[in-house]
Order: sequence, then C-alpha cells, then structure tokens
Amino acid sequence: MRADVVIIGGGITGTAIARELSRYDLDVVLVEKEADIAFGGSTKANTGIIHAGYDDIPGTLKARLCPQGNALWPELASELDVPFRRIGSLVVALKEEEVRALKELKERGERNGVPGLEIIDDRERLLEMEPSLNRGAIAALYAPTAGIASPYEMAIALAENAERNGVRALLGTRVTDIVVKDGEVKGALT
Repeated sequence: MRADVVIIGGGITGTAIARELSRYDLDVVLVEKEADIAFGGSTKANTGIIHAGYDDIPGTLKARLCPQGNALWPELASELDVPFRRIGSLVVALKEEEVRALKELKERGERNGVPGLEIIDDRERLLEMEPSLNRGAIAALYAPTAGIASPYEMAIALAENAERNGVRALLGTRVTDIVVKDGEVKGALT
C-alpha cells in the first residue's frame, strides 16, 4: 500500500489530523489497531472536558494551544453535528489559603490568553451558579469558556468526514515496523 501520509491512531487526534489533511490533494490513510475509531487509548478514557487553559504553564505549547483549541469547539461541533456545551467551570476554594492558588491560576490563565476569567468570592452567587456546590466554598475561579463534549462522538464524526473526503481507514490493523531508507518511509502492517 502506498500513501502520501499515513496517520497512526484513530483517536480524536488522529481523526482530526485525517480530517484536516482530507482538504488537500493527498492520498491519506488512517491506521487504527482497534476494531473501531475511538475504541481505545486516550480518547476512550477522555473525560470530555474542554479545558479553558488556565492551568497550563505560560510559555509552553500547551498553554498557547489550549485556549486556541477551546475557541474552535463551537464551530467544529456545529459543522459535524456533535453535541457541545459551553458550561463554564469553577475551581473552588474552601479555605482562605486556597484563594491564593485561585489568584495564581487566574494570572496564569490571563497570561495564556483565556478570556473572561473571574474570581468570585460571593457565596450566594456561587450557589446560584452551582446549587450543589459545597456549602463551605468561600471563593472560586470561574472560567466561562470551559465546556463539555463527547470525545468518542467527535472522533467518529471527524473520521466519517475524512472518509467522505477520500481518507482511507484501516481498522483492526497494527503498524509493526517503520523504516526510513533513502528518504522513503516504509512500514509493516498486520
């Protein structure tokens, strides 16, 4: 089998790459060792939280990409008809010394470009936002851009879109070897 690009792994990352590459005049193959897309690995164990990006260390690639990726979710979910909700998140302080950590997370998030971060120290407002919140909460960092989605549904939708655009998927296929010789990459599949 020959291809311009072989993507190893049919989780959310592999299927997102496949969909993006399907926009170009390339022969793309997606190889997944499991019987179906999103069947194993990180996508299977993913919580479905779309993080705002306040926790990532400023200056790192993750800190730069997390808020950018977060901002892409509404449009992507709409295009692929995958459920997505921007529900926001609260990081809660139960003790006064924990409020300092909230302030550090807020500063970190602002440096990362996360919009709308706010420290809420009004218990009534917190309970209005989240009625099941621990009654001992004294403050919280609110990140309005945090959301939730199904990583499995998104990976499947990405793969289906990529296949409609010409990407070939080899399910139940393992890559057992990769050799680079004379500038050419060859692999062994089982």
